Amino acid sequence: MYDTHILTDVGCRSLWEHGKKVGYCVNIKINYYRGLPLCCIDQITLEVDGEKIAPECMIVQHNGREYPYTELLQDDFPTDIYWIFGEMLRVVVKKDGGIQQGRHHVKLTLGTRRSYTPTMVSVCEKTLTFA
Repeated sequence: MYDTHILTDVGCRSLWEHGKKVGYCVNIKINYYRGLPLCCIDQITLEVDGEKIAPECMIVQHNGREYPYTELLQDDFPTDIYWIFGEMLRVVVKKDGGIQQGRHHVKLTLGTRRSYTPTMVSVCEKTLTFA
């Protein structure tokens, strides 16, 4: 239902630290008509130009805070951090050299849990322009 809307090219870019490219980021939207706690994320997988991104290389940024992606999947992750409908969640990929400026094929798989229903898995593939 929301599959085509979960991946956006808003803010796609390399990330710099001390004059050196250290990664890149994409912004994603929730695949549900309501907000959910971040602990309800069961899966975020990214493929960029056919390269699967390792989960330990991903960081999720939300409201000025950073969370290693693998921590979101832990049973003890806080239940009071909400991802609101329409709000973008930034997924940072740590990679020396970042990403080359220009167009890249990105595939996102997002799985979220909701009350009384099975996990909703959405897949979106787009060609995004990175700054």
